[in-house]
Amino acid sequence: MITEDRLCFNGLHTRRLSVAGHGTPIALLHGFADGADTWRALLTEFDAAGRAAFAVDMPGFGQADPRQPGLILPQLDAFVDAVIADTGPVILMGNSLGACVSVRAATRGSCNVRGAIAVDEPILASHWLMRLGRGRADPFRVLDHRMPIPKNLYRHAVRGTLARLLYADPAQADPAVLARFTAQASAPSHARKMLGDARAIALETAGGYDSERVKCPLLVIHGRKDRIIPVHASERLHESVPASTLVVLPNSGHCPQLDDPSGLAKHVLRFIEREVK
Repeated sequence: MITEDRLCFNGLHTRRLSVAGHGTPIALLHGFADGADTWRALLTEFDAAGRAAFAVDMPGFGQADPRQPGLILPQLDAFVDAVIADTGPVILMGNSLGACVSVRAATRGSCNVRGAIAVDEPILASHWLMRLGRGRADPFRVLDHRMPIPKNLYRHAVRGTLARLLYADPAQADPAVLARFTAQASAPSHARKMLGDARAIALETAGGYDSERVKCPLLVIHGRKDRIIPVHASERLHESVPASTLVVLPNSGHCPQLDDPSGLAKHVLRFIEREVK
């Protein structure tokens, strides 16, 4: 059974979803503009397997306290370090931005990071979207102009776009998931803020990872049908950490925890049993 509570890590209040079980807990970190709820189906799989796991809302997302002004990644890094310090040894698992934060934590060499699992790693992509985000000009400035878009039309367009971006098969999109994301981009001004944050993260992560400092076991997973980040991003991460394991899921998109939580859980639990001490 999934339980929900609120905790404070290093002065920042957040929400935690957790399942009890054996073994080193799997700490789940969501992606950009997402929250702990994205992991509910996977938490149910871990619960059925008797595996301890928990998911938290990262600063500025979900029901966590907002971030402070300034650089974004250092705040997320500090939050994860505080979670680990409070919880003890964990296996970090993240999707998209959460994958980035998990790998960054692994490079810091804490003995309490027993393993890392990066799902659809985003920052090593070199496709047009990432080049646009890291360019000198702000490509999203056009959204600053207030266009008279009917609210219902705007929300319909956002929902349709999200279904294609998040899922391998948009027809299988969960309406509750789409509603959660749509609520965060309920007006063009909100979308502009989100895109500005996404550009800031792209610029902050332009240097990639200190991959040679990853000493814990690393599992790299990517959905073959990801329409946001191409598979080559995860392939580059795998190549930069020779001891890592790469799994490409043929029928998953950017969020395998939404497309195929059962299949994702099997790969994760197999990796932990084989690689994590």
